[in-house]
Amino acid sequence: MVDETAGDRLAVLLFAGLPATAQNSGSIDVLDLTIPGERRKVQPNWAAINAQPLGSAGNPVRAFMPAGEYAYLRDLLCADGLRPFYKRISNAGAGPYTTIVDVFDVRCETASYRVYMDMYHPGYVEKRAVPGFTLRPLSKAEQFLLKQ
Repeated sequence: MVDETAGDRLAVLLFAGLPATAQNSGSIDVLDLTIPGERRKVQPNWAAINAQPLGSAGNPVRAFMPAGEYAYLRDLLCADGLRPFYKRISNAGAGPYTTIVDVFDVRCETASYRVYMDMYHPGYVEKRAVPGFTLRPLSKAEQFLLKQ
C-alpha cells in the first residue's frame, strides 16, 4: 500500500524535470469547472501574472487537486529551515487562470503568510518557492530514482 505522502512524492518525482522559471507565454490546460473531468485551454495574461509575486492572488501557485496543493505546502521551508504550519482558510473566487483559487494561512515561527493556490492544473507541479520560503531539496533516494 502506498500512503498519501509517498504518492504525492511520486507525483513530484514524475515532474521534477519541469523548469524552475516562470512560464511567460503560451496557452495552458486547466480543468473545466463546468464539465467535470474535462479540460479546456486558456491563454493567461502572463505579463500581468508574472508581475506579481508567486503565491499572491494575481499569481497563485499552480497545482493539481488538493493532493498537489498539500504536497507543495509540505515541501516549503521557512527562513529558519523548519517546515511551516498551514491551513486552508477559504477560496478567493476566480483567479487569473479563470479557475477557483484557494487561500492558505502559512505560518513560520516569526512570520505569517497568505498563500494563494490554484488546484486546477492537471499534471503541473510548481518548482519555485513563494517569497519568504525555500523548497525542500530532493532526498538522495529521490535523486537516485530520477536517474533511472
